[in-house]
Amino acid sequence: MPTRTIDFHNADCSACHKKHVDIRTEIVAPSPERPNAIRKKIIWRCEDHLDCDVDEMEKLALVKIRFQDIEESDLVDGEIFLKQLDPD
Repeated sequence: MPTRTIDFHNADCSACHKKHVDIRTEIVAPSPERPNAIRKKIIWRCEDHLDCDVDEMEKLALVKIRFQDIEESDLVDGEIFLKQLDPD
């Protein structure tokens, strides 16, 4: 298993791209491969996400990863999008 170096001083929030203000090691749901094992995860939180629970942080982290490489040209204006759905 490869070893990664973690930069604890300059890490972004796990849910967004803001600078973290809090680091916690959280216990998350066991993996299906090892149901009796305890799985821990390091979660960085910014001021906006201090009160989020682990499940919410994991969901937001997935959204962050999915959309981090999106280009501005891929974005669509809301009104234009709605007119495309219903031109009448």
